[in-house]
Amino acid sequence: MSNKVNSILVKDVMLKMDKFPIVRPRTLIIETIEEMNKFGIGIACVVNENMILKAVFCDGDIRRTIVKNQQSISAFFIDDVLDYSVLNFKSVKENTTLFDAIKLMGDLQVWDLPIVDSNSVIKGLLHLHPAILYLLESSRKNNSY
Repeated sequence: MSNKVNSILVKDVMLKMDKFPIVRPRTLIIETIEEMNKFGIGIACVVNENMILKAVFCDGDIRRTIVKNQQSISAFFIDDVLDYSVLNFKSVKENTTLFDAIKLMGDLQVWDLPIVDSNSVIKGLLHLHPAILYLLESSRKNNSY
């Protein structure tokens, strides 16, 4: 891989704050799912009032909960999102190389990776599809004559 591609940073490719779901810990599951549907992304970032990332909630969490949980789906929908979110999530900083972030995503087998600053304040979201398209486009430009 060329040095040009290795120099691409997550901040060059990440989705900006208005392009993915961000919810509060007490947001209802149904409202969170509606936000995920609105953006067409299978993850919501759960933040506190200072925009510090506290958890992530993804469509896999929904499936696992429905299968495992003995309550009705309508009762599940009115629970707080934090009750079913992943608290032990992985994230990266804006200056992480795109190559390293995609490798981490592959190792974790995830489609999305939250981007935070040194204080865990949410800055963006790395979604696998745009990241790969960006790499492919960069590679194509570097190989054109």
